[in-house]
Amino acid sequence: MRLILLFLLSIGVAYGQPGRELAVGYADRYDSLPTIKFQIVGKQLYDKAVPTSKMVFTNAEVELDTLIVATAKGRITFRKYDDSLENGEGFQGWQYMGYFPSLQMHALVSHDVSEHIGFSDMVLLDSATSDQYGIVSVGDVAVELPVPSPDGHFTAYYYNHVYERNSCFIGILAVLNGKHRLSEKMSFQTKDWAVEDIRWIDANSFVVKAYTLIGQGVQQSRQYTYYRASLDTGIKTDDRTK
Repeated sequence: MRLILLFLLSIGVAYGQPGRELAVGYADRYDSLPTIKFQIVGKQLYDKAVPTSKMVFTNAEVELDTLIVATAKGRITFRKYDDSLENGEGFQGWQYMGYFPSLQMHALVSHDVSEHIGFSDMVLLDSATSDQYGIVSVGDVAVELPVPSPDGHFTAYYYNHVYERNSCFIGILAVLNGKHRLSEKMSFQTKDWAVEDIRWIDANSFVVKAYTLIGQGVQQSRQYTYYRASLDTGIKTDDRTK
């Protein structure tokens, strides 16, 4: 699995100092933690679940080929990604995805090319501390945008394997108020289905809209199944302040 360290080399600063560069979601950390348990539910539960609140997209400025993201520690600049340019090998820039009010974090994706193969990584930038949390992907490209729980104490994310259909990885991160704000909580992986969407039912449970691809080519279609998972938080209120 490729280490997501490219973003450590490509951040510039404007009127502020960047915070720590951290990575979360390593497989060996999840291996020592509980596995998410799912049960099949009806489509009605998914339909009743409230979709994730919209991200805010106005928290970054663009000046020519530079992204400028404001944090409490100052404005931080990033080289802007432009997919219309053929930049050859190496680092290609950053794509701003938006701001999560409940997490108080910006979401960005870094892009690079190595041996003519494109890679990308999802990074969450803490707007208070300017710390950067890279979410480790189980593949070559970034995980999908995280889905925060209603109270902002957890966030779910997933990755559908590109070269192996009907297979996915789902990770749950705990969002704390301490020195390390993001920490691995639970995970799940399967070769039986992929993820189309995740919706939180309440602060400790969510439902997955999963699919399996049936057929080939123009005859290919998706068959949907809905899965519910409940989290045993295991986190006391006092722990969130450490």
